[in-house]
Amino acid sequence: MESTIYCFSGTGNSLKVARDIALELKDTEIVQICTNNMNIDNTLSNKIGFVFPVYASGIPFLVKKFIKEIRLKKDAYVYTVVTFGSAAGASIKQLEELLTDKGIKLSSAFKVKMPGNYQVIYAPYSEEKQKECFDDEKEKISEIVKSLNNNEIVGFSGLGESLMRTVGGMIYGSFSPYKKDKDFWTDKNCNGCGTCSKVCPASNIEMMEGKPQWQHKCEQCLACMQWCPQKSIQYKKVTIKRGRYHHPDVDVTELFHL
Repeated sequence: MESTIYCFSGTGNSLKVARDIALELKDTEIVQICTNNMNIDNTLSNKIGFVFPVYASGIPFLVKKFIKEIRLKKDAYVYTVVTFGSAAGASIKQLEELLTDKGIKLSSAFKVKMPGNYQVIYAPYSEEKQKECFDDEKEKISEIVKSLNNNEIVGFSGLGESLMRTVGGMIYGSFSPYKKDKDFWTDKNCNGCGTCSKVCPASNIEMMEGKPQWQHKCEQCLACMQWCPQKSIQYKKVTIKRGRYHHPDVDVTELFHL
């Protein structure tokens, strides 16, 4: 393929963005970042994108590991699109540094606001607010694709960006997702369907005696909780009466990591 997008997505926001970009770019392959694809160590594409959500103001741990291991063409046009609910934080700067360590230049960086999905802290966006995000995403994708087709250099700078990177870096420094899965549990509605295990990009869930067991290598993407068809996966007690969210235009099977 002339173009490849490496995408990490839990609830479908980033996959939707990657899919929309690929549709307009043409001749573009989407490869999902998950433990099953960590052995991809070389890409010959001339245009390479990394699309992922912002976690704790930074890069998801699995994405960071993937980027450290993959080999890219030195002269490739490399870009990123980060999806976020509140702010991009230090994510773009972190990616830039990871690529610099590999001798690769980050040519362009873009940000797309999508509905927040971290329901262990807050409730899902209202349908009206979700629609605003989706409408804005369509416009943003057109702008992004125009820049990508022209191989434009697009960066972020200024006092606001610098402050966001600094604060974001401080927040990310305390981010420790792996063992947060100890607070997941299932209520009586769990029927052992195994959807949670299939959508987990970190292969962190094993089904034992018909029930999910988390293995303490969690990314905190919440795919397991958000895609559970019975809404039976809870986090502590805070999600019992809280709604769920996943992108309405993404089918759960698109995120199965088998």
